[in-house]
Amino acid sequence: MRKHTITVYTNDEYSLYKILNEVRADIDCTVFCRDNIRKRKFSGVWEEERSSDFAYETVAKWESNVVPNSEFIQFQKES
Repeated sequence: MRKHTITVYTNDEYSLYKILNEVRADIDCTVFCRDNIRKRKFSGVWEEERSSDFAYETVAKWESNVVPNSEFIQFQKES
């Protein structure tokens, strides 16, 4: 069982939609292009360019971890 955690910061709903699409594409690329299919943990970030000074800021982070079934069962009980 895998647990996927995604943290996103946005100013509006359109930004949320746009960032989630970018994160989804990043996850797809990472998951399907990885050399070691048994890798237990992988993660990534999504950055956007600030308009004024060409610097980048992180607006989303994601992480995927293999977890024991007991963690999933506990999650089900808490829901």
